[in-house]
Amino acid sequence: MSTSTTSGRPDRAELVGCWLLSVALLATSFGVVWDVQWHDDVGPDTFFTAPHMLIYAAPTLAGLTGVVMVLMRTGVWRADPDSVAATGRSVTVLRVFRAPIGFFVAGVGAAVELIYGMIDLWWHTVYGFDVTLNSPPHVGLSLGGLTICVGTVLAFTALGDRAVSRWGVALSVATSLTSMMFALFWAQPFEVSMTAVALFALLMVAGVTRATGWVTFTGLVFGALHAIDWFFAPWITRVYAESLGMSLRDNISGEPTLASLYPMVLPLIAVLVEVALVILRRRGLTPRTAVPAVSAVAALAMVLLYTPQLGNGFSPLAIVLATVLGTAAGPLGWSAAIALRRLGPGAGVSSPASAAPAPAPESGLRPAMEV
Repeated sequence: MSTSTTSGRPDRAELVGCWLLSVALLATSFGVVWDVQWHDDVGPDTFFTAPHMLIYAAPTLAGLTGVVMVLMRTGVWRADPDSVAATGRSVTVLRVFRAPIGFFVAGVGAAVELIYGMIDLWWHTVYGFDVTLNSPPHVGLSLGGLTICVGTVLAFTALGDRAVSRWGVALSVATSLTSMMFALFWAQPFEVSMTAVALFALLMVAGVTRATGWVTFTGLVFGALHAIDWFFAPWITRVYAESLGMSLRDNISGEPTLASLYPMVLPLIAVLVEVALVILRRRGLTPRTAVPAVSAVAALAMVLLYTPQLGNGFSPLAIVLATVLGTAAGPLGWSAAIALRRLGPGAGVSSPASAAPAPAPESGLRPAMEV
């Protein structure tokens, strides 16, 4: 089976590979929320627990998927070098392999995560159990996991301006946002770091999908995953402990440890961003003006609504910092979307003459919001 067609439609194998990367993201999300709950409700245990195995199943799946897709694209490239013009952008690795850029990035992230997984095992063997989530191995694990998230978004974007690409980008971004609480544990207060991350992600989805409804859909998927994690983590922890004959700690609250930190307001912020973009588009504003304005309003709304959920008092410095960073993150997300859209079919060749024309940064909000 080839990895390209002359019509520029994505090959079935590459499409399956994208969805396998999405499964890896879900495994990471559920594994992390379960593992954190396990340590809080049960306590330290062996490295080889079920939540750990679920976490490490994610980079294993992503890594194997990346290797297979690189080998398949390399085979097609060697047989017909011009065939890469019908696929998403790819890169040459070690002068031997031709790698779809999304799968290559995800594969690198998988390798990093697995390497740090072995370091984490050594770390626990030498130093015992961590007193903080911010241990060096955990930071490396988070970086590897976030790289897989980036690779998955790149892989779906490379499918081109198609419905399946939009579905994949929205689902991947929403799933990635659920993993951000662990990855950003060092970047507290969360009302500042998560506000900036959320605005970057939502504006990126708006710029990549170029159709009304997908930003809202991203927020709703995040909300659905939040609800699942809220009940999943305490329940599976109790069931797993009982299956091992272990007891829960005394006086545990029964509340989800990590999911309780997820920004519950994010679905509402997604709707706010979408509606604001549509209104400003109808008024003829360009992204240069509209995106920063939308980001500023959404950032201020998010920090004001998210702070009480965390039980923090309102800090003027945190509010200003979150608003400023969120205002800057929105345009960055929009700019990232412009670059991502250049990864689609027709841009996969190295020759400038055959490369797809780059979309103009100031193309206006109308094509970005129309179906």
